[in-house]
Amino acid sequence: MNNHDDDYYFISYKSTEDRPVLAADEDTATMPYTSAKLPFGGRTLKFFNGALNKKNKHLFKKDPPDILFYGSDIAVNDDVYEKLSSMDILNLAIHPAIYVDHNDIWHENYWFLTFTEKFDCWDRDKSFYAPDPLTGFGDIRYEVISYHLNSNLLDQTNINERKLFKMGATTEGWILVHKSLAGLFNRTGVELVPVKDFGTTFFP
Repeated sequence: MNNHDDDYYFISYKSTEDRPVLAADEDTATMPYTSAKLPFGGRTLKFFNGALNKKNKHLFKKDPPDILFYGSDIAVNDDVYEKLSSMDILNLAIHPAIYVDHNDIWHENYWFLTFTEKFDCWDRDKSFYAPDPLTGFGDIRYEVISYHLNSNLLDQTNINERKLFKMGATTEGWILVHKSLAGLFNRTGVELVPVKDFGTTFFP
């Protein structure tokens, strides 16, 4: 049995004052863009900087990061998209997206990643989490403080079906990437957090 904790990274953001935070515009907010594959040729998703206010506009850079975050979900630039689109990633749907920055400049080179199914593969015996689950989401979710992956389940799952996935049964729903694909996400705006370091990174 392999120890898969060494094989995966959480795709996370660096908490900085100049980090743009995606917020959907009114039209996009009506679409199930975080959970469903939208019709091909449909409306392009549109986001603005939800972290922007009257006092902090000067903090944001002219060129936005390669990868932008909407909670734990991400929008990637053309370069990342072109590589991902040639791969057969299980449950992954990719939607074209526009990011309107702090200067009202439209960046039309983004793609929002959606997972139509989540992969619940964290180990209940080894992970540290709040024991009482949260309901009301249509499923059961736990607040996980630190992770260990379920090695038995991962051993039984083909590597091509678990190179990139959204973690299931958690309140955060972080995206995880296998080490063989991690370099693709080592971009501006991203911090790749090893599974074994997750608790110390977010809860020092």
